[in-house]
Amino acid sequence: MKTPTVALFAAALLLGACAQEPEPVYLQPTFDKAGNASCAVGYMLATTETGATVCAPI
Repeated sequence: MKTPTVALFAAALLLGACAQEPEPVYLQPTFDKAGNASCAVGYMLATTETGATVCAPI
């Protein structure tokens, strides 16, 4: 391999190693008339650090 190709590969490898894990995207739950929360398929009820009820991806 040529030197620029090796340098580009090394830079890409270093940047990939330093990448942060993305935070999950929370959705607002839907509430029925009785006040019970529910989430769409693929999400489950969760509570954030601030105490908010959200739908988190499974």
